[in-house]
Amino acid sequence: MFRLSTVSRATLLACVGSIAASALAQTQTPTDTGTLKRVEITGSRIKRVDAEPASAVQVITRAQIERSGATSVTDVMKSVPANNAGAFDESAVASFTPGAGGVSLRGLGAQATLVLINGRRVAPFGFASGGQQTFVDINSIPLDAVERIETLLDGASAIYGSDAIAGVVNVILRKDFTGFTGSASYGMTQYKDANTPSVSLTMGHGSMATDKYNVFANFSHSERRDVYAKDRPTTSTADQRRFGLLDRRSSYSYPGNLYAVGGANGAGGAFLAPVAGCTPVADGSALNGRCVYDSANYVALVPSTKKDSLLFAGTMDLGGSTELFGDASFTRNTFTQQSNSYSTATYNQTSGTIPASAITLPIGHPQNPYTNREVAIRYRFQDVPSSANAESTTQRVVGGLRGTWWGWDAETGLVLSRSNTDVSNTGYLRDSVLANEVLDADGKARTTFQFGNPGANNASLMSRLYPTLRSNGTTQTASIDLRGSRDLMQMANGPLAVSIGTEFRTESFVSTPDALVAANEISVLGASSADGKRNISALYAEFSIPLLKTVEAQLAARMDRYSDFGTATTPKAAIKWKVIPTLALRATYSEGFRAPALTETSASPSRGFYSGIRDPKTCPVPDSVNLNCDLSIEALSGSNPNLKPEKSKSMSFGIVFEPIDNLSITLDTFNIKRTDEISGIDVDYLLANEGAYPGYVQRKADGTINKLNLPYTNLGSTHVMGYDLEVKSNFNIGEYGKLSVQGNYNVLPTYLVANVAGAEEVEYAGTYSQPKQRFKLGATWEKGAWTTSATLNYVGSYLRAFTPADLSCSYSTGAYSGLCQVDVDRTVDMFVGYKGIKNLDLGLTITNVGNISPPIDERRASRLTLLNSAYSSALGRNYTFRAKYNFW
Repeated sequence: MFRLSTVSRATLLACVGSIAASALAQTQTPTDTGTLKRVEITGSRIKRVDAEPASAVQVITRAQIERSGATSVTDVMKSVPANNAGAFDESAVASFTPGAGGVSLRGLGAQATLVLINGRRVAPFGFASGGQQTFVDINSIPLDAVERIETLLDGASAIYGSDAIAGVVNVILRKDFTGFTGSASYGMTQYKDANTPSVSLTMGHGSMATDKYNVFANFSHSERRDVYAKDRPTTSTADQRRFGLLDRRSSYSYPGNLYAVGGANGAGGAFLAPVAGCTPVADGSALNGRCVYDSANYVALVPSTKKDSLLFAGTMDLGGSTELFGDASFTRNTFTQQSNSYSTATYNQTSGTIPASAITLPIGHPQNPYTNREVAIRYRFQDVPSSANAESTTQRVVGGLRGTWWGWDAETGLVLSRSNTDVSNTGYLRDSVLANEVLDADGKARTTFQFGNPGANNASLMSRLYPTLRSNGTTQTASIDLRGSRDLMQMANGPLAVSIGTEFRTESFVSTPDALVAANEISVLGASSADGKRNISALYAEFSIPLLKTVEAQLAARMDRYSDFGTATTPKAAIKWKVIPTLALRATYSEGFRAPALTETSASPSRGFYSGIRDPKTCPVPDSVNLNCDLSIEALSGSNPNLKPEKSKSMSFGIVFEPIDNLSITLDTFNIKRTDEISGIDVDYLLANEGAYPGYVQRKADGTINKLNLPYTNLGSTHVMGYDLEVKSNFNIGEYGKLSVQGNYNVLPTYLVANVAGAEEVEYAGTYSQPKQRFKLGATWEKGAWTTSATLNYVGSYLRAFTPADLSCSYSTGAYSGLCQVDVDRTVDMFVGYKGIKNLDLGLTITNVGNISPPIDERRASRLTLLNSAYSSALGRNYTFRAKYNFW
């Protein structure tokens, strides 16, 4: 289990305002000729003329996506400044969710962000993040089918549901396409790796205006080849002393080293010799003369991925102001990532299978060169390399009717969504085979087994020792909804408008680990399982009230009923005051709740490992020698059918300023507090207050930690406050063309955490993976057939410490000693496009133009990545060339 920060563990509630967004969302209906169009915008079901309502929305257009060089929705969302701690992508090593990507607005965790496609829900990924948090895998959304992405930032929605405390990401797919277009792209880094070929075909026919119908289809295929740690300067070797860190090359190597029997923890006494067949290092280091395992040769920083998708969509005018619409999408993503193999020391720490950190070779063993003494072998189990392979398939079918009936703008739709993920792991040992067939009753190696020479061993034994482990996760969501809006009456200052809607859906979540993993036969591999199903029904209403000519108020409420939980009502209120034509003020207040997820109420205990743990009892003064200062600890997290829901309160206040035409400046503050958080207790807090939680920490006879018990419980709270600044301009500069600028600046100065109910709130802003500042600033110049743009991406620094109390945040010496932080990450991207050839569109994107290495993250040193993939990339300078041709 990867280390979970306090913030990324809890999960959340309701989001979206009843008014939101400067983007023209899904439906546009013209009024009388010569009048402005009324549109429905993300966050509200009431159509209105004013497209800058009371909630903040950030929009990423199709053009911006194409210029970015992104290959997935995850790549696009990683650059959104409000996407913070708790976000992850397919590069996460040792993940519960291989190949998947999750969004974490405001740093409140992936379960706090509601992801929609065309305003409707999607089945979540088949495995829970950390064994607990359910989320929508945004890697499963085909990027080439995306028209735009709208991110609603005000939190807690009475419109879309009660489980979006941090915000909503609404992915709008293409529609109403006519013609035949083919596009292809190819990307490669300056290191000539991470090759990314892709191809896409889109065909559509019919005009709604003349033919009364439109149908279209899109097929896309993309790939990305892997990148290994050894292929980047920062991670080229596990010897990290050049950064003032540790030499993480290991004497637990393949085929191994021989030592005198004994030593601390049975790791061996005096070094004797490397096992035959290994060339020892001769670099003057502490490992001099030994056979060395350098994990940089085996760890993939960027996994290998392939993605295929099909999208079909159509609309038909049935007459009488009624349209039939529908779409169907099918995707398949495959993922492969290689990682470290495990050593005899690992198995000694995680189970009793190996009684010592080195295995004793008895006299007469073919790899024991001595005839008068036993020897100990430090060994890396790499006869079969450790790797994770995943194939995820998703299907989503939508059909419905929309139109104007009895004075109502109405729509009804049926959604069927399914996600299936098969995961296979190789390179993990079956403990019972290791203990009973490789070792004898005394825990010594049998003379019939050779280490590092799999061809000399029985083939059947090797297949039993290194089984292929297969797990499956399948989720399904089916829903039907009906909604409508209209003007109820004309008031003195404008129409009183209303929207009402109802929804019924079913959800199921089945996550099944391999039988051997479930039986704890694979001691170094964590797993989780769940099997649950429930029904949810909802009813909501929204009102738009013109209090004055310049003041509009919105009131909304939603009632959700869960078959396994009960009923809850969440309100929202918003107001917008247009002070003068160029200045408006806006504010929102909302409440939310999140019913416990099926993984939190129906799952069997999930088993994983927390790494980077310091035990204050056995490591009172941190240093690089005491192993208890940097532990990997097994933890059991259990479901709890008696959990209460999480609750939230959200407020926002904003200013919209448009001093001149084509220039817009918005400043929005946000304030979200989530209580009764569902989580296992924070490990650092637990160890600092161990006496208050008997039974949570299991210790061995020597006082060292053996295991942690972390049952899911309604614990403390998280309170975040900050602001978003957005600047947008679009100027015609005459003969010099057009210039547009867009900047988004997110500041998160307050992140207060109470680990348990009643505990004092502690400021976590700026601690590990919680940067206080992020921004993105881009400029685009268009002149004739040419388009050029440049974008600056900035992620602020943050402490290496997981908690504010962890003042001894660095154990190393040298260049990085005492810095205790992950430095600022700055990169610049550039794009050049040309459309001077009929029907042909060409583009070149260069990301990280300066080939800037990501800031060193010492917390990731043991995994060899040395970077936080939620914010940084291991690719370096990357070139992507694309071409699009319109055949007709």
